[in-house]
Amino acid sequence: MPKLTLALEPGGHKRLEIQWKGLYKDTTITLDGVQLGTVLDQRLLRAGHELPLTDGSLLRLHLVSNLAGTELRVTRNGVPLPGSASNPETKVNTAAGLIFFVAGLNLVLGIIGLLTRSEFLATLGIGWYSVLFGAFFLVMGFLVKKRSMVALILSIVVFSLDALLGVVGSVAMGGSAAIGGFVFRLFLIILMAQGVGAIRALKKSSAPGMPPVV
Repeated sequence: MPKLTLALEPGGHKRLEIQWKGLYKDTTITLDGVQLGTVLDQRLLRAGHELPLTDGSLLRLHLVSNLAGTELRVTRNGVPLPGSASNPETKVNTAAGLIFFVAGLNLVLGIIGLLTRSEFLATLGIGWYSVLFGAFFLVMGFLVKKRSMVALILSIVVFSLDALLGVVGSVAMGGSAAIGGFVFRLFLIILMAQGVGAIRALKKSSAPGMPPVV
């Protein structure tokens, strides 16, 4: 039974628990061990479900589908809860995590290719290029964790160009485009791109005169 545990404020204890069955059926919302309510099916979650809290604030659950998939947005008075899918910090961490994944994969494959001198890996372009590519994304990942907009945009552009060049190169050599691989890369690009707006929102919330994100 899937479960999501969240805090109501940054740095707070994870007091809110959301559990559901299968594809978001019988979703139960509990705060401090006390059940607040139940949402019977996915249709009601997609319409948005609101629950008043004892402190007068309003908790809202909204199931949303987009290009990146389906996410359960949990907000309190319109502000995403820490750790929830729509929270800007969550999106930035997701983007950074994907960049680290790209870095690690290329570094590992590149090092293996160089150590084994595999002709097969060499024909796939795996070698020094992969190591340099991975090192670049490793640096970008650390910068994105520090909320660098430039690093994130540069990562998206370089990763997109690499994917496009891979398809063009495969077709030019008489092969067929690896549609599955391209779709997977596109999925990663979409998730990375969500971090752009998230970094912008975090910087705006921390600007002088602006209220903190709660």
